[in-house]
Amino acid sequence: MTERPLRILFTDPHSDGGGQVRYIQTLAGALIRSGHAVFIGCRSGSALARIASEIGATPLDSFHFARGLRIRRWVEDVRAMRALLRQIRPDVVHVSGSQDHWVAALAGANAWPGCCLIRTRHNTYKVKRGLANRVLNRRWTAHQITVCEMVRQSLASHPAFDPDRLTAIHNGVDTVTYRPDPEARAAARSMFGYTDADFVCGIAARLVEAKGHTFLFDAAARLRDAIPELRILALGQGALEPALRAQVRALGLEGRVQFAGYRDDMPLCVHAFDVGVLPSIDCDTSSFSLKEQMAAGLPVVASDYGGLPEIVTDGVEGFVAPHGTVEPLAEAIGRLARDPALREAMGRRGRERVLREFSLEAFAARTASVYCSVLAGKHTTGLER
Repeated sequence: MTERPLRILFTDPHSDGGGQVRYIQTLAGALIRSGHAVFIGCRSGSALARIASEIGATPLDSFHFARGLRIRRWVEDVRAMRALLRQIRPDVVHVSGSQDHWVAALAGANAWPGCCLIRTRHNTYKVKRGLANRVLNRRWTAHQITVCEMVRQSLASHPAFDPDRLTAIHNGVDTVTYRPDPEARAAARSMFGYTDADFVCGIAARLVEAKGHTFLFDAAARLRDAIPELRILALGQGALEPALRAQVRALGLEGRVQFAGYRDDMPLCVHAFDVGVLPSIDCDTSSFSLKEQMAAGLPVVASDYGGLPEIVTDGVEGFVAPHGTVEPLAEAIGRLARDPALREAMGRRGRERVLREFSLEAFAARTASVYCSVLAGKHTTGLER
């Protein structure tokens, strides 16, 4: 099927930001720039409602996307979805969460003339094996996109999914906004109080258990005497912050670890890093932050959890350490701290890989190709309800 401008309705149930919202913002913006018309269904007052207007999409913020058996709200959402299907006549309804997936399916999006229902699977959370999920995913959904190959393979062996209707597409990042920039590096290091003599390991992630900050701090404690210039810059906020601050005090790292909170100037902040670190132990699949740091020309150290090894090849763009361990993480950081030439080479290869595999353009083109293939019936079997 020849690609043509499509009418795409994205939906997501989150009120605030986060990885799924970032995914829609990034993908929708790239598709709009490619000539497609984008609508975004979301909750009233949600972050997505504001973002939709900013990127040139049409916000449709009348949904509840309620959790649990709140029947009246579910009925209102299904009616609202059917009204949208009649009014905007989308080619694709692309859902991201459980609530909006059920709403679109119950409204009959996949059986609507000229329309297909597509779901993105963003994480490694378990999917129940019951009949309801088999009907939802096998009969009422045309295709599923996973954000990494590891998730695709996991779902391909699950009875609720058709392995022939799963495609892995890593998300992409802005390689113009995130690029090597010596002037930005000087400004960012000055902003956080670092000198050229400091060796800064940065982590850009929510302060939650899944991101593995505690292993990074333990690794920093082991390197304290060997690498006195080591500093840790933590960008992000979250419920684990009090516990992480207590850990830093207990390890005697108060002067070396800086908690900088949530930042809306991340393209500048990452330039304060010498190395990007992401020691995740749960949930991570296709990290935006890791790819952004690579695009900025930084070497990275990641755990082997989820889809992270699909982004970083051990010994090429950085190092990959077993998740939930400290010693391999400390060893990788130590090697990079002692070898500026290795940092430069890995950083250069990291940017080259992002340009080749994880750009916005590649992200949008691969997704649009799936849309067109599904619409052409290349991946559909027995989808009529």
